[in-house]
Amino acid sequence: MKEIIHDPISQPGSRRIGVLVLHGFTGSTWSMRPVTEFFADRGYAVEMPLLPGHGTHWKDMVPISRHDWLAAVDDAYWRLRTAGHEVVVIGLSMGGMLALRESVRRPVLGTAVINPFVVDPTPALRFSRLLSKVAFTTTGITSDIAMPDVDEGGYHRVPLAAAAQLYLLGKETRPMLPALQTPVLYFRSATDHVVSDASHLYFQKIASCPVEFVPLPHSYHVATLDYDAPLICQRTLDFVQSLESRLEGSA
Repeated sequence: MKEIIHDPISQPGSRRIGVLVLHGFTGSTWSMRPVTEFFADRGYAVEMPLLPGHGTHWKDMVPISRHDWLAAVDDAYWRLRTAGHEVVVIGLSMGGMLALRESVRRPVLGTAVINPFVVDPTPALRFSRLLSKVAFTTTGITSDIAMPDVDEGGYHRVPLAAAAQLYLLGKETRPMLPALQTPVLYFRSATDHVVSDASHLYFQKIASCPVEFVPLPHSYHVATLDYDAPLICQRTLDFVQSLESRLEGSA
């Protein structure tokens, strides 16, 4: 079993595009490390923040709000922009929702999402705040990975206060998504025990931007650590390089 590393990554690069990489709810940077290192090895500047409350102990999520996550994403975005890079955002699960939201709020060249949380995976999510008054935590779903003996390193307990923040993030973000104009590369696993098909069906219905859907036939939710990880890296690189070519052509 590999040692799980939760550290953020901030690495300069020589190319015009910088890549902002975002992990999911109750997970950590470990789940997106293969993607981040793939781009860093090819000369791209990368920023992968560890979202507040993550990568330590589930109790650290209790005082954190969605605004803390959004601020961490925005800080990482501006580190890339200040260094002179145009930005492409890549996100997994809740990181996909954060990526889409940042792409509405800030100028980006494109967005790649992997099994993003767009629609509440269960109706119970909306009652998290009320339930938090009678129960402190619920069981988490972590390491939803088809490949055996692979650990995402996520939390096995979820504070209901944090689940309530996830619900509010989705509620506030969904109305913003039709305003997204830049291209989206959307990866969807054939089997996902965390995010339901309602998310990609909803996004497909409301999106006004160019969207390319890529199926992941061999992976579960955390596809970046699963059988289709090489496909994700290569197709995302193709996507970024196409945006890079367009950028150079307009110079």
